[in-house]
Amino acid sequence: MGKYQQRDRIARLISWGHWFTFGNIFLCLLISLLYVENALPTGSSLGNGYLLISWLGHFAFLPFVIFIIALFPFCLIIPYSKILRGYAALLATVGLFTLLFDAIFFRQYGFHLNTYSLNQLSLDAEDWFAGGSFVLLSIIILAFLIIFALQLTLANLTWKRLPSLQGKPFAKAFTGIFIASFFISHSTHIWADANLYAPITQHDDLFPLSYPTTAKSLMARHGWISIEQFQNRQDQLTQAQQLTARYPVGPMLCSKDFVQGGTVIFAFSQIDVAMQAALQSRVPGLTQHQGLHLGHVQLEMAVMTLLYGTPDLYSASLKEQNALPAYVQIMNDYGTPVRFHRAGEFPELELPERMQASLGEWQQSRTATSGLQVIFVTPTDLDDVVTYIEQYHGLSNQVIITGLVPAEFTGNSLRPEQINVPLYTLGTHDYPRRLTTIEDIMPTALQPYMSCAEGFRNFTNGLALNQPGRTFPRVYTVRPNLFIFEAQQTTVIDSGGDMLLFNAQGDLVPGAVPPTPVFIQSLRELQRFAEQ
Repeated sequence: MGKYQQRDRIARLISWGHWFTFGNIFLCLLISLLYVENALPTGSSLGNGYLLISWLGHFAFLPFVIFIIALFPFCLIIPYSKILRGYAALLATVGLFTLLFDAIFFRQYGFHLNTYSLNQLSLDAEDWFAGGSFVLLSIIILAFLIIFALQLTLANLTWKRLPSLQGKPFAKAFTGIFIASFFISHSTHIWADANLYAPITQHDDLFPLSYPTTAKSLMARHGWISIEQFQNRQDQLTQAQQLTARYPVGPMLCSKDFVQGGTVIFAFSQIDVAMQAALQSRVPGLTQHQGLHLGHVQLEMAVMTLLYGTPDLYSASLKEQNALPAYVQIMNDYGTPVRFHRAGEFPELELPERMQASLGEWQQSRTATSGLQVIFVTPTDLDDVVTYIEQYHGLSNQVIITGLVPAEFTGNSLRPEQINVPLYTLGTHDYPRRLTTIEDIMPTALQPYMSCAEGFRNFTNGLALNQPGRTFPRVYTVRPNLFIFEAQQTTVIDSGGDMLLFNAQGDLVPGAVPPTPVFIQSLRELQRFAEQ
């Protein structure tokens, strides 16, 4: 082969590589719509515009970089079209398959693929149905083969049609759009980062392999600002923001389950050791939860957390909105009333006015009823509670007794054991989980009466006590501390942002931090009820 023929062949292969990459850019853009669809609402035209140009620029840039690094050199080294077409099809298949898999995983879990992600997905597949890991593996192999067939078709088609494709004007137009989108998106992000403009900066972790240019690094490099000044300004703005609850998160699409009898929840302000002994000796068949059952250190926050099933971060907003718990109206529509009572000595509850209006005096209402009763009592009401259970237990499907605030709280809530409160149930219940919270009480009580399309996740982060399957990681807040529970460790984040990690034995592990995906997933779970 002559020198000029070799040069022409290489030029043709490079041209083909451009068109093959061009086709894959549009495939990437199509798959990446899954990220865009899952993006948080921006609430502004500028934020929506940034999302559009960032999507165009980023997912046009990724295939081009792969072409430059992994395909272009081989056009020079191995100028044989059949080999290159097969290699390029395989390379593009791996890239597109990884992108598709990551997009699906991101929609489900809120973070991108890594070794932790794959393990999590495998465990969840087994929880969904028996043999789930095998079915998942089969789907993965089938998807890979389909994409590979598509890439072989694209590689051969662009090679055969190369003479007719060359010189097409639309290629230059699209290339200009992609390049402009890439630079405009990064320039816009610099401005948004400098002004802490959330509708834009909230998308920083949306796309995989995305590292938008920040004002902090750029301006500090040129000496225009100091990192300390920027961080101080960011902290001031963050602290000034108020967390507004969106409650419920979505429509409560529920159907009625027909159940005879009622459910009674006794929420004690405190249950000390003597009361526990009295309950177990005087109420036959009472079952005590053997794991951790987390309450709160403030009675008001504990009541709100129990009734609404939401983290205490939203208590102030729910009170301002004067919102009733989302399940009350649905239960009433079903003819299954929800009644709230308090004993005379139970402290005045700082609840929304609508809630206070429905809070009856238990001394005047000590009769068994159908539906759901939530009764707030104090240690002095123990005899009355026992008498009530003895008289009316046969008319109730469920009796749940929980403490709200630890009886012996030392003032330091950094260890989960310090906010542990007793939990008792009456009847033949199997509650195998070793970690529960007072957020779990209302889902447990409502489970016999109604079934909802999203479970109960539209109004609570809680899980019914008998909900099967793996429940880690879980996140729980006792302001100002945040707890992240994993199967073998617990992370506590205090008000200053410092992290303390305890192993399964409760020993402090110096310098350890939770895996990043666990941390991100926990924060997203906390933010589900936040109005964007």
